[in-house]
Amino acid sequence: MKIIKKRTVLIMALLSVMGCSNTDIVSTNVISPMINQAACCTSYSQFSWIPLQGTDISVAINTQSQIGQFPDGKSYFAGFSLPSHVEKMQVTLESFIRGDHVFAPTVILLNADFQPVKIIDLNKFLLTSSHLLQRAAYQHTFTMTAKNTPYMVVYSPEKYRGESITIPHPERVRAEELGLPRPIVTDPEIKYALTGQLHLAFKPTQLKSYQVSSPVLVPQGQTLIADSSVMPKAVTTVPVPAAVSTVDVSNRAMLPETEAFYNQQITSAIKHKNIKKALQLLNEAKRAGSTSAETVFVELVQ
Repeated sequence: MKIIKKRTVLIMALLSVMGCSNTDIVSTNVISPMINQAACCTSYSQFSWIPLQGTDISVAINTQSQIGQFPDGKSYFAGFSLPSHVEKMQVTLESFIRGDHVFAPTVILLNADFQPVKIIDLNKFLLTSSHLLQRAAYQHTFTMTAKNTPYMVVYSPEKYRGESITIPHPERVRAEELGLPRPIVTDPEIKYALTGQLHLAFKPTQLKSYQVSSPVLVPQGQTLIADSSVMPKAVTTVPVPAAVSTVDVSNRAMLPETEAFYNQQITSAIKHKNIKKALQLLNEAKRAGSTSAETVFVELVQ
């Protein structure tokens, strides 16, 4: 009798644990149709942006995502931006169907002043079927340009909350593709949800070109002065072609205090037997217009 009672207690405990586990699983599938938290920002310019670098990005839209107050309701969202070296980018956006729910996307393309230029509604997206190497998803391909639309926001309007769609069962799609008899299956109902999984594949179609400027030469121990009227002439930035890395300004007079600074640094480097540093300082001083740095260097080395 004692053995039977122990087995009964053990079975009841296992059933209790299984019951709790099932309850947890069901609760994770319950998706609230509303967002109670406050929006993160009052304007698009305050959004955080993910640069479209590489070839693709996967982004989870969840309760940790940014919240925006859009004209058609509050939504979790993700913001993306073009990299600085890209002039034009082709983007393919997918919102994957996960289980029995999907994030119904709407895209806003913004200009450099964060003003909406174009809106891509859900009805522009193609609903793709799942295959061996592809998940069912809402999909759309569009172009972003640095001149007109360098920023993109993906969100889901409130009007879709509580709505759903019915998609073809994967087995039925497979049977139709292979010409097999149609299986007896029920097409799944997919609910529009607050959260979801996005995937963006992108390819630059036009890159930006630019010129390189020469580096600003600042003597060691000194800081760059913002006021050009009191800035030493030797630290002026000069635009140069990309093939040129430095600018010869030896014909310009060096300020006495700058000359003294270089001579002092060269003397200190030689005294510490750091000839490499002394040579670097000598070259900098000569390019900046020094007339005495070479004499100081030669006398100390001899």
